[in-house]
Amino acid sequence: MKNILKIAGVAGLLATTSVIAAVSVRAADPLPAERQAIVTYLGGKSSAVTYYVRHDKGFQVITTLDAAGEPGAAPAVVRVSAVLQPGQEQVVSLPGPAGRDAATLRIARVGDRIEVAKVGALSY
Repeated sequence: MKNILKIAGVAGLLATTSVIAAVSVRAADPLPAERQAIVTYLGGKSSAVTYYVRHDKGFQVITTLDAAGEPGAAPAVVRVSAVLQPGQEQVVSLPGPAGRDAATLRIARVGDRIEVAKVGALSY
């Protein structure tokens, strides 16, 4: 009976959860569609997964960073979220080793789409 309840619970969870498909990012790729993710390789073993959902105040953009770090170091996983209006952007970066630029990701809302781009050092 326990196994049947577990299977039913998992089936119910799967039925109510949206599936997120991942694609690789190039220079400035628009996200394919709501709830479909883009994977950006940030260098080494580090990567970011970004997707968005429509929110009553804008597009809620969720990015999960996997900062694998140096060999032997514990990986760090960070999730960031922002609600973007048209024309707004979010910048997320991972510090690099001493003497090297950070791995930086720019996420921008351009009209009715979200664009993700890995960028070099930022200047403000």
